[in-house]
Amino acid sequence: MKKIVFSDYDGTLNTGEEDMIKNIQAIQEFMNNGNLFVIATGRSYLDLKRKLESYPIPFDYLIVNHGGVILDKNEKVIDACLIPQKVGVQILAELKSSEAVEHIILFDTMKKDIVEDTNELTKIMVEMKDEKSARFLSEMINEKWKKNVKSYVIVTKKYCLVEIISVKTNKGKAIEKILEIEHIPSNAVYPIGDGANDVEMILKYHGYGMKNSEEIIYKATNKLCNAVYELIEKLNKE
Repeated sequence: MKKIVFSDYDGTLNTGEEDMIKNIQAIQEFMNNGNLFVIATGRSYLDLKRKLESYPIPFDYLIVNHGGVILDKNEKVIDACLIPQKVGVQILAELKSSEAVEHIILFDTMKKDIVEDTNELTKIMVEMKDEKSARFLSEMINEKWKKNVKSYVIVTKKYCLVEIISVKTNKGKAIEKILEIEHIPSNAVYPIGDGANDVEMILKYHGYGMKNSEEIIYKATNKLCNAVYELIEKLNKE
């Protein structure tokens, strides 16, 4: 039976040069054997595209913006989940009134830095001054606009972000769409990730977490891997 792997990018697929080389080799062999591979990331299309120029990872589909946009292997948009225009305008007004907000970037299906009155808004990315203010903002947004949007806090050594997407958006729902297109049963699905935006797909499809995951992943699954190639090697033996 054909299998399909859905892999997060940062902290999962990309964990270092040595692992990336092994991952690419394993993915290519996996696909050569008739299986499918999908990158599922919170990154925008353009951000991921720049990464793929450095690491030519083969894929059948791309899921970007936390599940908000699905592209096929030719990088053509086949589905998108949008933030309602009226809600987007309200959130932007709130963000502009906050002194803790340093920069706001808007995304549609393919581009970023788009105009504010767009009716094709898929993600709002907010650069914050510190983690405390980011978590406060995220909680406020999740409470005030919970019927329409949800937000994630992303903290690294370089930046602190709040990313806002439609409440209908998640990687698990994006997977459903691809399974419908490919006519693949749910028991042939193998997601793997390391962060909060991977929880839905891991829970829904009994997926895998990375051993370097956020704590929330350990609560979602006890199936852990050191690298994507390790999961693929496991599947090849089944």
